[in-house]
Amino acid sequence: MKKISNLKIKILSDNFVSTVVPPLLGEWGFSALIEADDVKILYDVGNSGYPVLYNSEKMGIDLTKVDYVVLSHGHVDHTGGLGNSELVKKLEGKIVVAHPSIFEKKLMKWSNKLEYIGIPMTMDEMEKHFHLILTSKPLQITEGIVFSGEIKRYGFNEYTKGLYTARDFSLVDDHMIDDTALFLSTENGLVVLTGCGHSGILNILNYAKESLGENVYAALGGFHLLFSPRNEVENVSKELLKLEKIGPAHCSGNTIKSIIAEGKDKFIDSGVGQIITF
Repeated sequence: MKKISNLKIKILSDNFVSTVVPPLLGEWGFSALIEADDVKILYDVGNSGYPVLYNSEKMGIDLTKVDYVVLSHGHVDHTGGLGNSELVKKLEGKIVVAHPSIFEKKLMKWSNKLEYIGIPMTMDEMEKHFHLILTSKPLQITEGIVFSGEIKRYGFNEYTKGLYTARDFSLVDDHMIDDTALFLSTENGLVVLTGCGHSGILNILNYAKESLGENVYAALGGFHLLFSPRNEVENVSKELLKLEKIGPAHCSGNTIKSIIAEGKDKFIDSGVGQIITF
């Protein structure tokens, strides 16, 4: 597979803002623009879509020029922007790639109450606005860029506690088989981009290596360790520090950020406004 020669990842939505000028907006959620040579991919659309719209304008990004939209999984903090009519209008007619299970009813138990946290569009509604590609298998979107499809589990922890889905007229534990990633092939190795990493960042990294037969150079995005005990975060960090670059974002939690940041040459600030070049 051809390598990407010029890769930039621009963070459009995250819990944290990493710039002073221009002043940008953050929210609980994630979205990033990938510029890989001459291809542009919007990875997730944030929670409300407003930071994606506002921040892209301030950063000089024309969302109508996006080639593809990739949705990492079916939770609202990554798909909620599809409920924003202004953002949908800018992305109208694009190819959207996702796992077929993103349309399952997604729920979370919070303070002993069930809360709906799923995608704000039905499949039928989405197909009215976009060209929809649903696959549970790896898909090469373009040269050097592979949508992971369903992540293989290797025995490492997944992060799905308190998550449920309605299936066959029953409420069952949601093991997030729709949680996916992007594998970006560069001269230095694979750059792995995650949304929340519910399937487990270590499972994701192993699947990237197995699927493409390349070493992983960098991991970036949500690792979903914010609720994990410190010993679990330390164990994951030991594995991640074997990589050259690590950018914990969104739901990764402050503990892993502080651990990774101790190795300053490896830590990547992945807050809103950051432009990360590989």
